[in-house]
Amino acid sequence: MRIFLTFVILSLLLALPFSVSARESDEVEYEWEGVTFDLDNIDGDSMSEEDVFIGADVYLVDFWASWCHPCSQYLPHLEQMVEDYKDRNFKVVIFCVDNAATIASAKSTIAAEDYPFTILFDTESSVKEDLGVRNIPTTILFDKEGEELWRHAGYTSGVEDEVREHVELYLTEKEDSD
Repeated sequence: MRIFLTFVILSLLLALPFSVSARESDEVEYEWEGVTFDLDNIDGDSMSEEDVFIGADVYLVDFWASWCHPCSQYLPHLEQMVEDYKDRNFKVVIFCVDNAATIASAKSTIAAEDYPFTILFDTESSVKEDLGVRNIPTTILFDKEGEELWRHAGYTSGVEDEVREHVELYLTEKEDSD
């Protein structure tokens, strides 16, 4: 019996590092580096990552669609963050993932507002896929080097406070390191 228990415990201990490393290898970290695009904004101007990701220390990237009710509830909060952090090297970039069937509605919704952030039309969801986004809205914070700092999928009332806490944390860290 002792030999059997020793064998079982030893087997479990030997298997543990392999299962941990298997889980770690399944986790994929996404970073902006290597993600390229050439997408239109609301004015029909083509913009690349080099046009968009310049001049800020922290970028909030959000994936949005006109048919996504939580996405529409979230936009005013993002608009307020832009206002609150306008002097702190912070920028918001929205990727609209409406497809050909719903893009007219998205453009109409966006044109009706004067949002203070860049909105790009990712109609084929290429950026969404490159960054491993599965749900919308998804918010990702990046630093100016393109390293992903934080990610959150979904929106319910109050999430904007958590997002704001992370924005504040990374902006403060950046300011302290300067």
